[in-house]
Amino acid sequence: MKDLLPHLERVFVRLLPFKAAQTRMSVLRLSKLSMLMILFQSCIFVTRTPEPPDTRRSSFQPPTSAQLVVNNFQAAIREKNPENYIQCLVSGDSGATALASRRYSFEPSAEASARFAGVFAMWNVARERQAFIALTAKIDAQSFPALELSNNRFEFLSPDSAVYVSDYRIRPNYTLSGAPTEFGGTLRFTISSFPNGFWAISRWSDQASGQAASQTLPSWSILKAQFAN
Repeated sequence: MKDLLPHLERVFVRLLPFKAAQTRMSVLRLSKLSMLMILFQSCIFVTRTPEPPDTRRSSFQPPTSAQLVVNNFQAAIREKNPENYIQCLVSGDSGATALASRRYSFEPSAEASARFAGVFAMWNVARERQAFIALTAKIDAQSFPALELSNNRFEFLSPDSAVYVSDYRIRPNYTLSGAPTEFGGTLRFTISSFPNGFWAISRWSDQASGQAASQTLPSWSILKAQFAN
């Protein structure tokens, strides 16, 4: 037994560096794990600057048919979206710039033509944009125009053109005091297709309501004229 003691002491001394190395490795691993946990917690609880909400709503669909043009037109008004509104009309985006016969034109109602002949003499897509933006600027952020279409139908439909007719009532819901709150009449859209496969309104004719004078609403043309300047 006494003879084994020196041998055991030598073995113990040799094992000491190995145990110390294992201990150092364990401590190093624990340190790394602690640092990873701290970083993970920091990522979870870091304060982020909130992104501004996207306030511009859009239900616009690629206008691959005349009916989709009508749908986009209604949505653009409801959503107060001038870009989508203009895309419903023949413009550079319609692929129709080379077709002079299909440039956008607007025919105002008889009453508006008589009262605002100068306003509608040079009416074009740019004036449409201007009037639409001026209109929506007078509508509170929480309010939206209300457009109702009734008795709507396609009087003519072919592979490259269509004629859409509908009675309408539009309530701008703007903040103008003393201005009419509702407009009504009949609209007539000539909708054309173009080489890019899209359709757009090439002609918009407006007609005042045919009701009795005491019940007649001002036409959409009057609404446009209010915001033409």
